[in-house]
Amino acid sequence: MRVSFRVVSGLLTLLGAAGACRASETTFAALGDNQWPLAAFVLGLGTVACLIALILTRRKMNRIRRRLLEVEHELAHKDQTEHVLKEAHERLEGRVRERTADLEMSYRKLNDARDSLVAVNQKLDSVARVDDMTGIANRTRFDESLETEIKRSLRSRKPLSLILVGLDEFDTYRRQYGRDRADEVVVKTAQEMAKTFKRAPDIVARYDDSHFGIVMPETEVRDAMRFAERLRQVVFQSCVPFPESESSDRVTASVGVATMQPDKLYSASDFVNATLSALKDARDAGGNTIEYGTIRRSSDIELA
Repeated sequence: MRVSFRVVSGLLTLLGAAGACRASETTFAALGDNQWPLAAFVLGLGTVACLIALILTRRKMNRIRRRLLEVEHELAHKDQTEHVLKEAHERLEGRVRERTADLEMSYRKLNDARDSLVAVNQKLDSVARVDDMTGIANRTRFDESLETEIKRSLRSRKPLSLILVGLDEFDTYRRQYGRDRADEVVVKTAQEMAKTFKRAPDIVARYDDSHFGIVMPETEVRDAMRFAERLRQVVFQSCVPFPESESSDRVTASVGVATMQPDKLYSASDFVNATLSALKDARDAGGNTIEYGTIRRSSDIELA
């Protein structure tokens, strides 16, 4: 671009000089021999005019050249700025991509950790409601299920039955044969009970050391009594030797049954107390039998 400015400047200067020469030739041709002084004056004026034209042209060309240089500098600066901005933009985009990838990875890890935590909590919650020794529901699950089913029974207007099973004279059995043998009997009884109650809504739980509870939704008295008899037979037919028993030659079970009708409102403790009372009556009758209890509001009844 700078070479082009010099060429243009030189051409304009030559054109100005050529114009001045043509004007001088024309002037000389028009003058006679006796008019040389005038010709010299005219020539001087032409020369001066030519010089002034050259100076003005030179100045104008210099201004144009400076402006063009300024424009060239501005364009170069603009290109440099755009290049810097482009590089900065590319670096920023790269950092954004990296940060986005890091955030996505962190989000996935957080989701995985949350899912793992939920699974662990669910497992812990499940374990917290399962009896370690027998594998059936524990007392916590029994109490929660009973409260839930009482409310459901009132809403659905359907009866709810509760069965409590106690192994007869089991403290004597444990003292005679030891803890391990006694635990084996408890585990075996729990397994047989779980096989007997296969309905989805039924909850079979270990109530305490040698007692079991069964929550039976939508079950009338006669059906509950029938299941209770099956439980009594299951324990009796297991034929676990117990010659030290005062009532039999084997381990037996007493069973208490109670049924809550949906037209009457009782608390869970009233319901359990009625079943415990029936279980106590069955044991007082010699064991290996079933008794039905009427629900009433009373104080807690201790297991014998």
